[in-house]
Amino acid sequence: MLHQPNGTGTSFPRRLWSVSWKLVLFVGLFLALYIPFVLPFILYPETEYETIATARGRMVIELLAMVTLVLAALAMTRYADRVSMTRVGFSPRRVVKDFALGTAAGSLWLFVLIGVLAVLGFVKAGGGPGPLNRELGWVTLAMLFNTVQQETLIHGYVQQMVRANFGSHAGVIVSSVLFVLLHWTLLKLDALLLLANLFVIGMLLGYVFLYSRSLWLPIGAHFGWNYAMGPLLGLPVTSIDLWASDLVQIGGPKLWTGGALGVEGGIGASALLLPPAVWMYLAWRRKMLKEPELESSFS
Repeated sequence: MLHQPNGTGTSFPRRLWSVSWKLVLFVGLFLALYIPFVLPFILYPETEYETIATARGRMVIELLAMVTLVLAALAMTRYADRVSMTRVGFSPRRVVKDFALGTAAGSLWLFVLIGVLAVLGFVKAGGGPGPLNRELGWVTLAMLFNTVQQETLIHGYVQQMVRANFGSHAGVIVSSVLFVLLHWTLLKLDALLLLANLFVIGMLLGYVFLYSRSLWLPIGAHFGWNYAMGPLLGLPVTSIDLWASDLVQIGGPKLWTGGALGVEGGIGASALLLPPAVWMYLAWRRKMLKEPELESSFS
């Protein structure tokens, strides 16, 4: 039997209350830190449109959101959860190795998916200019900062906080549901397969985090997948199509390719995402059965 974190020994209502008020406080703290920076956009909406119209402007907005969210997560972990800030997973010793490994794995798996779709006859040359343009650097930074935001929120804080109260599986499931809800604009019937795939991605990254105990690995995998899909190849990333590259075009049945939602919304993605998700879960479980003390020490 896997050893569960200490917080799971208290009553269910108390644990639920602990998770609830901490989530509310976390959101409030993030907004308190972030709103002063975006207040001009709220007061003068036309300023926002002018800013996000450029890659550099989007990068600045993503940077501000990332910094404030990371600060909120670290503060909540230290002062509300009263545990070491290392629980969030920002190990400075592993940043280069884990981020590089994750980025390579994420981008490689995306290219495998595109290769499978190409074999099926669903991929053709797009005839676009490719990714090399003067805005690529800003686009890269904007996507990186956005990825750090999402991973810090979903796996670095929420998964770890829920895990401390309800156990590792609950932490992964709740954080995966939150990952789906972050894409709330896609909560509609014709995007059900995409939402299911996002849930699987959330679980995959959640178990990668539990296994590696480093947030840099899921950050890299998340970034590599999105970066290869969007800025490099010019394909929609979770229905968002802002990229000038247009190296390839995807056609064919929506069930396989995802249509306008992007390749993440097709059954081809499902077939390639489920095996590594199951494999990571089994690898983490074997590791915990072999060294059960690691579960309680990850705090």
